[in-house]
Amino acid sequence: MTYRPRHRPRRRRALYAAAGTILALIAAVIVLTATADNGAVGAAPVELSAAPLGVNVSPSDGVYAANTSAGGGAGTIQPLLKAAGIGQLRYGGGSYADIYDWQTNTDASNCQPDITAASFTSGCAVSDPLGFSQFSRQARAIGADSFVTVNYGSGTPAEAAAWVGRAARTPGESVALWEVGNETYGCWEVNNELAGAPAHYSGYAPSSQRCPQTTQGDAAGTQTLASSYAANAQRFLRAMKAADPSARIGVPWALGDEAQGSGVPASSEWNHTVLGADGKDISFVDVHYYPFTFSGSTGGANPTDQQILRVLRQIPSIQASIRTELNTYDPNASVVVGEAGVSNNATMASCTPVGALFAAGDALSWLAAGVESVDWWDLNSSGNTASRCLQPDFGFFTSSAPPATQTPYYGYLLASLLARPHAQLSTLVTSHPSDVLAFQSVLPDGRRAVALININTRSARTVTLPASGGLSGTLRTWSYSAGKQNSANSAIVTGTISATTIAHGVTLPAESITILKTQ
Repeated sequence: MTYRPRHRPRRRRALYAAAGTILALIAAVIVLTATADNGAVGAAPVELSAAPLGVNVSPSDGVYAANTSAGGGAGTIQPLLKAAGIGQLRYGGGSYADIYDWQTNTDASNCQPDITAASFTSGCAVSDPLGFSQFSRQARAIGADSFVTVNYGSGTPAEAAAWVGRAARTPGESVALWEVGNETYGCWEVNNELAGAPAHYSGYAPSSQRCPQTTQGDAAGTQTLASSYAANAQRFLRAMKAADPSARIGVPWALGDEAQGSGVPASSEWNHTVLGADGKDISFVDVHYYPFTFSGSTGGANPTDQQILRVLRQIPSIQASIRTELNTYDPNASVVVGEAGVSNNATMASCTPVGALFAAGDALSWLAAGVESVDWWDLNSSGNTASRCLQPDFGFFTSSAPPATQTPYYGYLLASLLARPHAQLSTLVTSHPSDVLAFQSVLPDGRRAVALININTRSARTVTLPASGGLSGTLRTWSYSAGKQNSANSAIVTGTISATTIAHGVTLPAESITILKTQ
């Protein structure tokens, strides 16, 4: 794909342009009529990690930092995160990580383009509301692990190592996953190391035309970025490991044309160069998955809801390709999806049913394909400062006081009924494999759950399921209805149904989610 430097406003919570109108909400009341035995189990079951579902949290998140018990900020958000099984919080804030100093809890967003160590204590530095200590306390309060991206772009190996050492020594501040820099394969990131060896690339500035892929061409430019990162990230990796030999540390993995919103030109140049040099020093790679680049509403010149949901079918093959390449350099390294969303720009999908379906299907598809965890982008992103989702956004919640839920949250809430720590998750093949994403989970307590996501936005589908699904007795049911997407208690309808009653199929309305679970 032709590279165009991308300004990525999703990294800055206060810079979203509010545009667009609400799409018509699509009612998705689920009618359950049956279940049966004509299908087939898909891929072999995968045992999930201790923290399969996560969400991104930025140091700049003043909503989550407002830790009050009277319904505002974290007082509202915390129980909702726990209810959705969120077991991992990724801290750093995407590109924000490369302009953030954890020791001073300041960012240098106003100091660009020239950010140095002195910037974080200068007059242009901005104090952030959510420091690492408070973030850690709030993660522990809901039983979540921490995933931290250190400042590679304008930081130093010593600063990163000090953070790792501090976390290891301080009760309540432990970190499960560390990452060296955010999306350092792209020219939207601060990347001071480019100016030194081995690249010696002069004049670089984030989101400018002075970018290696622009001035040198796709393959040569990505190779410049990769060679610089491979050499300099090694200093970070070794300093961080010296501070805590048990630390699990990862590096960014570059996708290509399969993810327009996070794709990298000549992505194999990045992956082969970085893994070839640093593969022996890492524990995982971090994939960021944004299949689209549009902003605003779906339809018209933008992708339709149907087109958005269809791309979920590609996830298993993407993960298989990543695994094959990764096995060449480090077969013991795992894959995490550190950021996931519909688009790398704010969209109305956060306000409409497609946001819930995409979030659920994305998380379950990646996990069933074998990744360790999937972290949604993001917790809240200031697209909606009122208590309703009326403007393009990314997040689980509005930035109002108190925050209100948006549709991606419901996707994770429903996905969490299957994506429990250490559950055995697999795909199912139904009688409508082109239109229905189907998953089965054997939970640690022996109960079973099935998720059925009708990605056809126009037509209902009646599907049959394999007898091997193990559904018997009286089943609990959850169905997604987006008629009141800002009310968590009414957006999802619960009930029960007998497994013997549903002998001929399950009828799924267009653009809908159904969960069946043994009691």
